[in-house]
Amino acid sequence: MKMLSWFGKLIPNLFRWGIISRWLIALCLWVSSIQLTYPILSPWPLMGAITATVVGLCLLVLVIRIAERVSPNRQIWMMVRPFLHLGDLAALAYIVCGVGLYLNGILATAPPQKHFAEVLTVAEEPVQLGPWGPAGHFQIMVQDAEASPRFIFVDAKVFQRILPGQGISFVMYEGAFGVSWVDEIVPDYKKTLATLVANGRNDSMLRKQTMMLDLAERRFQLVSRNAQQYLKEEPGDISFAINLAGTIGQLGQRALAVQILEPIASRHVNYKLYCAFGALIRDAGDIPKGIDYFKAATRIDPQAAEAYYLLGHTYKQIGQKDESRIAFTKLVELEPRYSNLLQQ
Repeated sequence: MKMLSWFGKLIPNLFRWGIISRWLIALCLWVSSIQLTYPILSPWPLMGAITATVVGLCLLVLVIRIAERVSPNRQIWMMVRPFLHLGDLAALAYIVCGVGLYLNGILATAPPQKHFAEVLTVAEEPVQLGPWGPAGHFQIMVQDAEASPRFIFVDAKVFQRILPGQGISFVMYEGAFGVSWVDEIVPDYKKTLATLVANGRNDSMLRKQTMMLDLAERRFQLVSRNAQQYLKEEPGDISFAINLAGTIGQLGQRALAVQILEPIASRHVNYKLYCAFGALIRDAGDIPKGIDYFKAATRIDPQAAEAYYLLGHTYKQIGQKDESRIAFTKLVELEPRYSNLLQQ
């Protein structure tokens, strides 16, 4: 009970002594409001400097007020008290700004808009406040807005995964008082690739990434044209050809997958390629040709199990049980864990 009584007297005394000053109250209000309205889309990259200044002033006022109470010569500290009124004025302005931004956010009625932009520059702020404030800012060029560059303030999590020249997408909110803010900032890989290609970067990695993005959007004909052109220029990239054709086949475009992989299979003798192409062409309906490629794969590497597995199931599928058993027997010799296939 004594402890509770002591705390009950301490809190009012702290306010009475001025140790918990209006500066700290202003800072708390600012932190509360900035959670809702931050990061702000604004042309002034000064938020970090302003925050650092206010935090410094808060600490300075706190030190002065404590020194005024505990110093034996209080007259020295009384001389600086008039200057604290300027601090009070700044604190009041800070409170108004913080509460204004809070109301700007909660009173907003306009629906959010999604935008795409290119990041021009990336810079750190003077101070980093973690989740409570900006860790840095980007200079961006929004695609569907005016051509002038704009600044966007971001927290540390976003700042660490965005690079200059990268495309980003974000959701922009129009505040009730005209102050906009953004949310859901994520890298836009398609825009990034397009920007790099437009700037003259056209290496194989970018081209493959572009094809995979187009494939995710089910743009099969475009992927097919780009893949055939790429594989003419890079005929040795068999692994990519297999992966791309396999993905297209899984999406139900088996004929298109065969069209991409067939020229590669006709020019290269490769175990994995023959297995992949044999499975594709079998699933596309040409079972005898698929069997031919599986047999060719067994001749390339008689000690590899995949071709025997595919061959056994293909024979079983068309009812040729003797041939299926021969293939599965060889498979079990190489991989005993498949012994259950001989018992079926």
